[in-house]
Amino acid sequence: MRQVSTDWPGRVPDLGALTVLVDCRWLGYGGAGRVTELLLGEMRARPPSSGRWILWGDPAVVGPLAFEEAIVAPWQGHPARLSGQADVLRVPRADLRIYLHQVRPLRPGRSITVVYDTIPLHVEARPLVRLAKQAFLRVVCGLSQQIITISAQSMQAIIRDLGVDGAKIVVVALSVDPGRVARIRALRATADRSDTLIYVGRFGTHKNLESLCRAYANTVFHSRGGRLLLVGGSPAEVVQMESWIRDQGIAGVEVRGLVSESDLDRLFATSRALVQPSLEEGYGLPAVEAAAVGLPVAASRTGFASGIPEDLVTFMDPRDERSISAAIDVAIMRTDPQIVFLPRSTLRDGVLDAVARVFRPPDTE
Repeated sequence: MRQVSTDWPGRVPDLGALTVLVDCRWLGYGGAGRVTELLLGEMRARPPSSGRWILWGDPAVVGPLAFEEAIVAPWQGHPARLSGQADVLRVPRADLRIYLHQVRPLRPGRSITVVYDTIPLHVEARPLVRLAKQAFLRVVCGLSQQIITISAQSMQAIIRDLGVDGAKIVVVALSVDPGRVARIRALRATADRSDTLIYVGRFGTHKNLESLCRAYANTVFHSRGGRLLLVGGSPAEVVQMESWIRDQGIAGVEVRGLVSESDLDRLFATSRALVQPSLEEGYGLPAVEAAAVGLPVAASRTGFASGIPEDLVTFMDPRDERSISAAIDVAIMRTDPQIVFLPRSTLRDGVLDAVARVFRPPDTE
């Protein structure tokens, strides 16, 4: 099988005695928690060679994930309380602070911030609230010496929507767990296939699920008895989606909330394809994970999905339901690909590269 990989040309800074704070308060909270966990895991495998590193978060959660010689600064609470400002006076002292979520304390001082995307601006229907969110994100970016984001599309959105200089932004990739990939690939090699098309993720407006359901109803796959399974919505989103599907009279769609990792592994192993018709994505991890395990993908060119090799994905126009229908039927008919796609995370190296940029002497620019 042909192997696809990426390399990172980043630099490793010599921090000497400088203190770097990593905001780990988001551990256990959604995508930012997953990014924090990924970064700490990569730091454990390859600890920074210099500097004094402080991990700010709940000791019971952060402690088991801490890397060599890192110090845990205790914290309790919720990181988004009061729009992220509840802890503005409690941020530990440091020469540089790394915030792993764009909802962060508006505390002056050298900082690096992970801004995942600007989707909240695009899906907010209330003009005044949208302007308030945009103003907040502009302040966040203005306070940050460097911005880290998770795809080239997110970078362009940050430049366009927030007026950030592209030279200030570092784009990183997130990894897919190789052990999980191997486990699901082994299951796919032996498990019987179900005539199921799966969608995995939240049920937000930008996920485009209403168009997906209408498009699915017009596929050859649907006419032959194939079903669409929507997985990952919150309880309220599940109720709302089920009600809409009933009102539309669309048959063959099943809606579920969050499922266990073992159940999700089974779905990846037995389904015919995964569909991701998003109007916008910061990253789009389910499509990347599906491609890595050999599950055919039908997706829009959003987030990191746009970088999946075309041997593994059928692209669609998410605003054209005929295009969605056609992509689904093509993906369903694909056989398991003979290409191994295992993106390597550049998160640790990207973070250290951003740190190096902050402390790089002006005459080296």
